[in-house]
Amino acid sequence: MPTILIKTPADALTALQRERMIAAVNTAATQCSGLGPDPRQRSLCWVIAEEVPAGFWRCGGSADFLHVIPCLVHVLAPAGVLDEQHRSRYAAVVHQAILESLALPDTQRLVASIMVSDVTDGTWGPNGQLWTLPQFVEAAGYSHLQAPVNR
Repeated sequence: MPTILIKTPADALTALQRERMIAAVNTAATQCSGLGPDPRQRSLCWVIAEEVPAGFWRCGGSADFLHVIPCLVHVLAPAGVLDEQHRSRYAAVVHQAILESLALPDTQRLVASIMVSDVTDGTWGPNGQLWTLPQFVEAAGYSHLQAPVNR
């Protein structure tokens, strides 16, 4: 896990921009989360991009998105996986990934609101089973939470 929900105004991005954004955020999130290299561990990172219909989004009272592309990002991670330093890095790396993937012209700019939230231990239920942090660490291989190996 993490699960990352991204919302943008409808028609603000092309299909190619959206695909590149999802891929870039997935790569950034996998790196920031410390997910293990096993494809099963990598598959625990979910990125969902959703377009909000025209008329349901305002920035500063305006719905003119020709020059500004607003992007709302909510990162959900199991409590205990990210400390303050990891959360700060997460926000910066995800923002940079979105910015670079969109390749906006000079006439547009990205305005992003990124929230990194902890899901309370024991309240996230993969496949109907509530997990606690040790189960997430075992399944995801969070490198920064692994016990050091004594040699």
